[in-house]
Amino acid sequence: MTDSEPNRRQDARHAAAKSGKLLYGFFSPTVIDCLVIEVSDIGARVETAAMTRVPEKLSLHLSDGSKILARRSWARGNQIGLEFAAARRRLRPTL
Repeated sequence: MTDSEPNRRQDARHAAAKSGKLLYGFFSPTVIDCLVIEVSDIGARVETAAMTRVPEKLSLHLSDGSKILARRSWARGNQIGLEFAAARRRLRPTL
């Protein structure tokens, strides 16, 4: 999003810089390492090492053990926008 584009998010996102994994598939799941760049109660922006196609429904596994069902809402280059399937507790970084 650029400065000239309107912010269409329903909830403010916060910088996260947490490692995570995107998982999809049932019997033999595909696992993609990612970095969670921004997160809110309802979604996140993640970045993968390379441009990767992911299905619409997947799960995000965070380094703290959290597992979140999500829907891919957009993908540009190696960044992916996720919308969480259910409201999430705040994942703001602790100092």
